[in-house]
Amino acid sequence: MSDPWIPDALCETHEWRSAAGEVVRFVTRTGATARMMPPITLDLLRVPQAHGARLRGARHEPRLVLLPVVVPAPQTTAGRTELRRWAKALDPAKGQGTLTVVQGASPGRHLNCVYEAGLDAMAEEWGQPLELAVLGFRAPDPYWLDATVVTQVLEMGGNEPRIVNTVTNTGDVDAWPVFTFHGPGFGIEFHNDSTGKTFIIDGPALVAGDVLVIDTRPARKSVTVNGASAFSRLRSGSVLWPLVPGVNQVSTFWSGDVAGTTSSAFVFNNRWLAA
Repeated sequence: MSDPWIPDALCETHEWRSAAGEVVRFVTRTGATARMMPPITLDLLRVPQAHGARLRGARHEPRLVLLPVVVPAPQTTAGRTELRRWAKALDPAKGQGTLTVVQGASPGRHLNCVYEAGLDAMAEEWGQPLELAVLGFRAPDPYWLDATVVTQVLEMGGNEPRIVNTVTNTGDVDAWPVFTFHGPGFGIEFHNDSTGKTFIIDGPALVAGDVLVIDTRPARKSVTVNGASAFSRLRSGSVLWPLVPGVNQVSTFWSGDVAGTTSSAFVFNNRWLAA
């Protein structure tokens, strides 16, 4: 290694990629926390005139991942220059980036998060060639994502417009798909028969060349036609549903499709509690 803070191929390493595309790789020591489970809040209801309580539910909260890492010491010109680069790349004012497992138990799994603290709390400057720090990364959405996106092509209806597709979510928690529908067609419905949830797109028929995109992801939910917002076309009572863990029976219905022209598909990431 030319510099002691650059990861060796055999080290457990993580990679930070900022919203601007800046990349920093960390040599990660033992002692990382919050990689295995997000914080949990339990909803407990006290039982009147009795001991204990009844569990009504549980909620996964945003997590703070703490990584003990090796950092370049600021005494050398090269180390100080590298630390300045790290500070620029880690700046949370740029928005969320990704923290990815490079070498470890789940290579490629990543977490959408922002840097919170740690680089400014290094050990005292002793003139050593490297220092140790614990970097904190806050993930508002606490789940780790697979490196690869799952693509599911939905079969077209033709003379039998309602078609059932089997889709498997292999992750630990709900996965939120992004649907893309290429016209022509109208009366467009997407059903998760496994959960009983449905959403329907009303309004003018889509013509050949029109592209309808439905993004079900939390904090990103949207409906667009040819890039313009069409959320008002979502029928009242519709639910932009997720894929639950395990097997999901997904059915679609639309009218006016043309074989070989109309098409529909969606993509999603499997999501995990741990990395």
